[in-house]
Amino acid sequence: MVRSTRQSRSLCSSSFAVLSCFFLAATACGSGARPSASSKNPPASVVQTTSILGTAQAFAVLAGSTVTNTGPTISNDNVGVNPGSAVTGFPPGHLTAGTIHTADAVSLQAQSDVTIAYVGLAAKPCEFHLTGQDLGGKTLTAGVYCFTSEAQLTGTLVLDAENRADALFIFQIASKLTTASGSSVRLINGASPCNVFWQVGSSAAIGTSTSFVGNILALTSISLLTNATLNGRALARNGAVTLDSNKINDSVCQDTTVAACCDDSSVCDGTCINLHKDANHCGTCGNRCTDRGICVGGTCVPCPSTSTLCKDQCADLTQDPFNCGACGKTCAASQTCVAGACSACTGLLCSNICVDARTDLHNCGACGITCDAGQCCHNGACTHGVQAAISCQHP
Repeated sequence: MVRSTRQSRSLCSSSFAVLSCFFLAATACGSGARPSASSKNPPASVVQTTSILGTAQAFAVLAGSTVTNTGPTISNDNVGVNPGSAVTGFPPGHLTAGTIHTADAVSLQAQSDVTIAYVGLAAKPCEFHLTGQDLGGKTLTAGVYCFTSEAQLTGTLVLDAENRADALFIFQIASKLTTASGSSVRLINGASPCNVFWQVGSSAAIGTSTSFVGNILALTSISLLTNATLNGRALARNGAVTLDSNKINDSVCQDTTVAACCDDSSVCDGTCINLHKDANHCGTCGNRCTDRGICVGGTCVPCPSTSTLCKDQCADLTQDPFNCGACGKTCAASQTCVAGACSACTGLLCSNICVDARTDLHNCGACGITCDAGQCCHNGACTHGVQAAISCQHP
């Protein structure tokens, strides 16, 4: 029997202060079932995005010692260095916007903000360990990914935001980051380069003709090899940033407001929808299950032949106390459903199901007490043996 549950889910969960809820919907996120005529999924929240980079957000390139360029590099924002003072190769390098800051107050503050962001990113709890694995060929959803040594990208890495505006990707790399020639990072389903961060414990080398995405914060140095492109920022705390005929676009990530859900729901037509459960939007927005189907884990599945579809639930009318004998017929709190009729419970009522706590393997002696494998329930106590009707058979 599949029964719907009602629970309140928070619409706001801060992702390391990169996204904060500016205005919250007053109701919980979508329940997942196909909504009835009277039910409504909550509207998408308005989310204000705020970069953790502080003033460093205004820099496409920032180094600690030197910035060196060879060839016709194009940057669409500020280039700076601090505490070093050398920026060479502009021209032939060219800034389409911004200026060059060398050992001034602006670059000093930016380096201070890079340090704060670097330390904060490194402190985030690791969610997925990828040490020893090549990032190439992977499709990753939002999360904190960590490498206890170096990280390598050979081929294409896909970052999938799952239509969530608050999707945040953090890569914690203990030593160096290296990409092979011609590699790439690709964003899908609303992923933003503003929310991709590479915290590198030593140096980063972005290979020839690589198309890279995200904010690189390296403790030592960053090298963009010939014809590599960066949709993000190259921010080196202590060492140099070396450029060679590159294109750098730091994707203006100024504070803005966007429609988003601050939980596991996705925005479909301006409302927060759980794509894992909603029969009108199963797996993707607009994918509707058939009249006999429900949505389980983002996949439409038919109800079993022994069940009846009741308001997008597969209900067993013979024992479901919320659909006893017919859809919507609810038994009293002290009753259970037996053979499609509401009746008084002569045993123990556990989650609206009448059980015999003397022999029930999942409610042995009390609701929720489950016997281990190889055990049976005898007189309300788990003991070794095999369950047989109201008694235990001991091997």
